[in-house]
Amino acid sequence: MSKDTTLTIRLNKDVKAHASEVAAGMGIDLSMAVNMFLVELTKANELPFVPTGKSNFPDIWNDDPKDIAAFNQQIGIMADGVSHGGENTD
Repeated sequence: MSKDTTLTIRLNKDVKAHASEVAAGMGIDLSMAVNMFLVELTKANELPFVPTGKSNFPDIWNDDPKDIAAFNQQIGIMADGVSHGGENTD
């Protein structure tokens, strides 16, 4: 088994304080909680949870791909990503 090492991670102080309280409520410290998260991350090779809350992505990311393709065609952007001059100037 490998030796434990110290790693510095930058955290928002308010998030760290709240996370410490939550972890303490479960009977563990924040270091153990972070280690548990990292173990799960490496076992699954993905985040061990589904992120929730308001997305920072533009609404178009949630649109139907057919609608996006139709819009792109309307403004002159073909599948190659190049503008072909069909922008609507109305």
